[in-house]
Amino acid sequence: MSSSSKVKPIHDVFIVSSCDDTRYSFVSHLSAALKRLNITVIEEDDKNLLPETKPYLPKKTRLAIERSKICVVILSENFAFSKHSLTTLVEVIEWRHGKAGTTVVPVFYGVDRSVVEQQIGKFGEAFAKHDTCEPKDRVTEWKNALMEAAHIKEGLISNNESSDLKLVEDIVSYVHERLFPTDKIGIKSRVLKIENLLSKQPWVVRSIGIWGMAGIGKTTIAKAAFDQMKGNYKSPHFIPNFEKEFEKEGMYRLREKHLPSNVKEKLDINRCITNQSQDKSHEESVFLVLDDVRNPINAESFLGGFEWFDPGSVIIITSRDKQVLVQCRMVEIYEVDGLDNVESLKLFSRCALGESQPEEGHLRVSNMVVEYANKNPKALSYYGKELKDKKPEEMEIAFLQLKLNPPAEILEVFKSSYDELSDDEKKIFLDVACFFKGDTVDRVMQILDGCGFFPCIGIDYLVEKSLVTICENRVEMHNLIQDVGKEILNKEVLVGMGRRLCDFKSIQPILEDEETKANGKYNESNKGTLDVEDIESILLEASCLSFIVDPKAFQDMCNLRMLKIYSSDPKNRPGLDFRKGLVSLPCELRLLHCENYSLRTLPEDFDPDNLVELNMPCSQLEELWEESKNLKSLKAISLHQSDKLVDIQELLDAHNLELIDLQGCTSLQSFPAIEHLYRLQVLNLCGCIGIKIFPEVPPKIKGTVSQGDEHK
Repeated sequence: MSSSSKVKPIHDVFIVSSCDDTRYSFVSHLSAALKRLNITVIEEDDKNLLPETKPYLPKKTRLAIERSKICVVILSENFAFSKHSLTTLVEVIEWRHGKAGTTVVPVFYGVDRSVVEQQIGKFGEAFAKHDTCEPKDRVTEWKNALMEAAHIKEGLISNNESSDLKLVEDIVSYVHERLFPTDKIGIKSRVLKIENLLSKQPWVVRSIGIWGMAGIGKTTIAKAAFDQMKGNYKSPHFIPNFEKEFEKEGMYRLREKHLPSNVKEKLDINRCITNQSQDKSHEESVFLVLDDVRNPINAESFLGGFEWFDPGSVIIITSRDKQVLVQCRMVEIYEVDGLDNVESLKLFSRCALGESQPEEGHLRVSNMVVEYANKNPKALSYYGKELKDKKPEEMEIAFLQLKLNPPAEILEVFKSSYDELSDDEKKIFLDVACFFKGDTVDRVMQILDGCGFFPCIGIDYLVEKSLVTICENRVEMHNLIQDVGKEILNKEVLVGMGRRLCDFKSIQPILEDEETKANGKYNESNKGTLDVEDIESILLEASCLSFIVDPKAFQDMCNLRMLKIYSSDPKNRPGLDFRKGLVSLPCELRLLHCENYSLRTLPEDFDPDNLVELNMPCSQLEELWEESKNLKSLKAISLHQSDKLVDIQELLDAHNLELIDLQGCTSLQSFPAIEHLYRLQVLNLCGCIGIKIFPEVPPKIKGTVSQGDEHK
């Protein structure tokens, strides 16, 4: 082998083992487990075993080693009896020192590391035999290779007191982490932030909470900080999956395993008084990490308070829930901000393509994935694994399929946070996922408040649970968390309990006119088992739809709170045809958004007493109603580009209006005086060329425009 040459790896893992005792049992299970994660595996072929007199490896074996990123060496009891395995190990070690820097993972299967290092026991017996029949230099090479393998600390795995299944899981976990290194990108700067926050705290018991959404890297950052700093503490302990460990072990057994004796003594109820003034010579600084804490009571019970820990101790807690960290009295809370675009692209490229940057052909689809994963390392790693080594066209198709049908494996990571919400919080979450992602905070608050929720508390709680974020005064939700919401809604529809409908396949059969339905794609059987009285919201993207609406479609939807019919394509307006009229709309409506509405008025039977927002752009409305209505709850009305609108006198009764948008209503002849609209903040009359006399506009109103823009 030429160690100076660099061969581009094309395989993930090459497994070196002795066929005598592992090839057909342990190795087969390991290989299968790796392949289930789409990790390519090359095993030694028994047909390629060296003849007794041939000192070199077959070309096929050498190429397999050269082209693999990781070599897993199963050092079993009979390994040293196999000349082929020993010679293969020599080649592997040589490639470890080459420019390729092949990662070597020694696995001590049923043997102790010292046995391999010193060549005693069965290894000694094997070499006693080799010494009598093999050239001395070859035996020396074999011994040196075994000694180096035994000295490899990183990734060292032993199966002492563990089952084969557990050992396979450990190897797979290690290999996966090396192949998809989430902790190698952007980790240094984040660990530095942790260290800086700790360094600013007084030299007593220092603490920091790491907060963020699922998959954002809380555990990775905490583990990296722990590994980097643990050498400075007498008693470092990292407790992964704290809640599971607490449930499994119980408080006292968990304390016994992870707390030093001096802290346990102080926590002993019978001795807590006598041990208040412990001798300083027995102080023992603790570095303790509790990972993924969800119940603050469990963490507080385990810790028993900070006063029992000696000065200089550090406690780090990770959680998706900010309130957990507050209740656990963390001095500092560090919010994990996720990866930036450069880091995200680098991580995905490594996982999917094995390179730090995608080549030109993969750049477009890589950017699509990065945008959708939105800074989340776990999502980027997952998509990288699923799209691994695909051609650009194949990768794009596979990614679009993953977006349309998000796998349960990734959704479950995020759904657990939803499961912990109260019923009202779940309603707010689903409303945001379905209707309000990206909307202004004020608008979301207005409509949800009109629904009888307490959105100020509910939205804040969702923020603290890392389910939504507030960015530039807008309510944002990660794409994958929104996918969780959509999946929940879809499952409700499938079992006939749909309250929020977002899929046209569920909505069109309910709205379409009975007489014309038989001629189209849908018929009565498509209506399913949905009870329309239970429907609370409808979101219909109708740019590609065209059907006649049943005049009585909404008559029995007595609980409908929100209705939005819109087009995501500004060039293609919704094709819903109201030619048969509309008998009524539900009186529980808080949001009515219907683009391209084709009737001249809203239904007379519609009582808008609860209506908070009326949004009907590009409509054929001439007036809202023929008779006056109670508009006490209405806060925003937008009828822009409704060029047939001639009368808007109804607004005189909407005393709580904050926004009026009538831009482009060219047929509007007059506009009522607005001095009684004390809450009005925004008025848009731009393009209302039919209005000859404009009302006096108070200076507090912003965005006021009119024909020629003379009234700003």
